[in-house]
Amino acid sequence: MRSIVVAAVALTAAACGQPAEEKAQTAAAPAPSEPPVAAPITPPPVGDASRWLGRWNGPEGLFLDIKAGDQPGTVAMTLKDNLDTQADYVGRLDGDVIRFERRGAPESIRFGAGTETGFKYLQDREDCVIVIANQEGYCRSS
Repeated sequence: MRSIVVAAVALTAAACGQPAEEKAQTAAAPAPSEPPVAAPITPPPVGDASRWLGRWNGPEGLFLDIKAGDQPGTVAMTLKDNLDTQADYVGRLDGDVIRFERRGAPESIRFGAGTETGFKYLQDREDCVIVIANQEGYCRSS
């Protein structure tokens, strides 16, 4: 009788594609634990202008004022880039720069240091934006 039971178990295991000994070990082994699922990382909002917003000052009353734009990914800018002219622009956030058009030419604004502004007045500042390296830049008031 015992040989009939062993033969039946072997046939059943063979039908399932697994040897009887392996099937017995599998049944006795605890199921492997699932690896912990990491919480999804939330990237910063696309087009986040918060670090750009505010007034950036240059020498002799020159400035760049940046506000949130009407559309996502844009900023509204008022730029006084010479003693006689002040104009409004719409900028588009593009990674670590703001792109805009001034007097028909494409321009961009990036973060930098006072040494890159071109103005002796701003040489010691660290929190600055650069429009044209060594010619035009603005820094936060300290």
